[in-house]
Amino acid sequence: MKSNKDYKKLDDDQIVSIVDTNLRRSIGYYDSELSKERRQVMDYYSAKLPRPAHDGNSKYVSQDVYDAVESMKASLLETFSTGNKTLRFSPQNADDVPTAEVCTEYTDYVLHRQNNLFETMQTVIHDGLIARAGVAKVYWCMQDESTLEYVEGLTEEELDVLLAEDNVEIEEITEDEFGMFSGELRVTRDTSQVKVEAIAPEEFLIEPQAKSLDDVSFCAHRTKKSISELIEMGYDEDLVAKISDNEDTDFDNDPEILSRFDDIGADRGFNAKGYQRQTRQVTVVEAFIELDPEGTGVAELYKVVKASNILLEKEIVKRRPFVAFVPLPIPHAFHGNNFAEKLLGIQNARTVLTRSILDHAMVTNNPRYTVVKGGLTNPRELIDNRVGGIVNVSRPDAINPMPQASLNPFVFQTIQMLDEDKEDTSGVSRLSQGLNKDAISKQNSAAMVEQLATMSQQRQKIIARNFANNFLKPLFSMVYSLVVENESEEKIVELAGRYVPIDPSQWADKRDVQVEFHLGYGDQEQLVQKHLSFHQLFSADPTLGQMYSPQNKFKMLASVLEKSGIKNVADFLTDPAMIPPPPPDPNAEMQMQMAQQQMQLQERQTAVAEMKVQLDAQMRQMKHELDTMKAQQAFALQSDKQDLKETEFEHKEYVNLEELEIARKADDVRAIASPNG
Repeated sequence: MKSNKDYKKLDDDQIVSIVDTNLRRSIGYYDSELSKERRQVMDYYSAKLPRPAHDGNSKYVSQDVYDAVESMKASLLETFSTGNKTLRFSPQNADDVPTAEVCTEYTDYVLHRQNNLFETMQTVIHDGLIARAGVAKVYWCMQDESTLEYVEGLTEEELDVLLAEDNVEIEEITEDEFGMFSGELRVTRDTSQVKVEAIAPEEFLIEPQAKSLDDVSFCAHRTKKSISELIEMGYDEDLVAKISDNEDTDFDNDPEILSRFDDIGADRGFNAKGYQRQTRQVTVVEAFIELDPEGTGVAELYKVVKASNILLEKEIVKRRPFVAFVPLPIPHAFHGNNFAEKLLGIQNARTVLTRSILDHAMVTNNPRYTVVKGGLTNPRELIDNRVGGIVNVSRPDAINPMPQASLNPFVFQTIQMLDEDKEDTSGVSRLSQGLNKDAISKQNSAAMVEQLATMSQQRQKIIARNFANNFLKPLFSMVYSLVVENESEEKIVELAGRYVPIDPSQWADKRDVQVEFHLGYGDQEQLVQKHLSFHQLFSADPTLGQMYSPQNKFKMLASVLEKSGIKNVADFLTDPAMIPPPPPDPNAEMQMQMAQQQMQLQERQTAVAEMKVQLDAQMRQMKHELDTMKAQQAFALQSDKQDLKETEFEHKEYVNLEELEIARKADDVRAIASPNG
């Protein structure tokens, strides 16, 4: 139904203007407050700050920020990259269990083998800890791979069959005297796949009031691309040619980027890539924004790609291709607290106190002296302070060391207090790192030490769970959705040590992701020991023989291997379902055959006996029936004879009566004829 209101349509220039407006007000834009904070944290992480108060003082810098960040990063990476399956797809029903396992294995294959998930996690975790949020981009990358293949001795028909393929072209072909063809063919294969890559903090921009990536109305990825790269990506060459050469250089000179390369002395001056125009790099913005360019009254999510003031691409998309990790989230806000920034004050205080200790030790080891005027023959002999050197004096009391105040003992107590404060703030304790030797003593049992270590890891576990549920889980789902949407052909892939045919286009559109993880090797080792204990218990109990089947044992031991860091379980254990039945034993087979033959003989004897009984019964029945028939025939014959006698008697009686009647009639006739007679 058409609306009564007329909504304004947007042309390309207006869309570019809207994107630019959102860029300028975005969090993370050039030299914003967040950008300044990240640059400062990076300087503390690199131990560039705090600077010495005076030139002659100690230049020592406490590395509290670096230690906390790297310890937390190591703990998280150890948790999610030790080979155990952290994420699994839940089956939708009992019949869906094999498909869910294949989906899990293939998604894991895409993340780890087609992409370097470890490197992505390492970068995202690092960015999250020092920049409030670490962001990864997940998208379907359209790409082709072209290779030269040599062919030899082909007939014309065989060559025509090869050239009939759309991805095969002739590079160089020669025909010999026998009419056979040889040479090189260029074969282009579609190598499109899911891409997962971490984005530098200054490259990701988001609207100020964003709560999460799910409901944000504007976010963007800002990066550098060469003119040649834009053309290779498929953008119209005429549009690319219109990109201004006088582009602003704010992105190139971003202080946040410059601080990242200060340690290696990188110079942001002449760029060799800009020597030719086709290699000149320009700032490209890939924005995801809700727009209504057609004026329908309903805004939709658009992907808008622009360089300078040129609109390169505009299309409706299903999702924003970003996944973020925020270690210390703040409710109702995209950016959380800065993990590393919480430690800046501690690093400042520890640095100042440690410098005072070092400066005091320097003064104590190299004291100043009071010298009586005229008491030294050569004052330079005292200044040079050479080991074993001689200082000539004119009087015994010519040189006296200046009194030096002792170091305040509260300095060391304060440093210890700062250490405890750092553990409370960061959640990274010396015990969880295995550095607290005082915890391992005769007074503390192994169980007590384990309990203390577990308690010290609580904050790390919260951050780890946050990483698993808010980063890895949506990443897993997004990769799966991209695979289902874009991979339309069946392929053979090695999964879990076996080659499996898969067709992602036939999978369900969405699947629920199950998260299961344990923090570090300690927790995993405990779980492994529990699994082994249950395995021994179940195997030893004869009443559980049917309940604890070979398939159950395989799954239990496979879980033990996975949690022990062994990825390819199939190299060590074979699924009972994949084991062929054992070959038959000849002796057992012969005994079985003899038993079968004996059984068949018994069955035949039993059948013969039953048949004999049946025949005897039938003979007796027939004899009885024959006797009955004979008796019936004899009775019928006797009855017939009696009937015949009765008939003969009746006939004879009838004849006599007739004869009497005839005689009577004859008498009557004679009487009539001779009345007097």
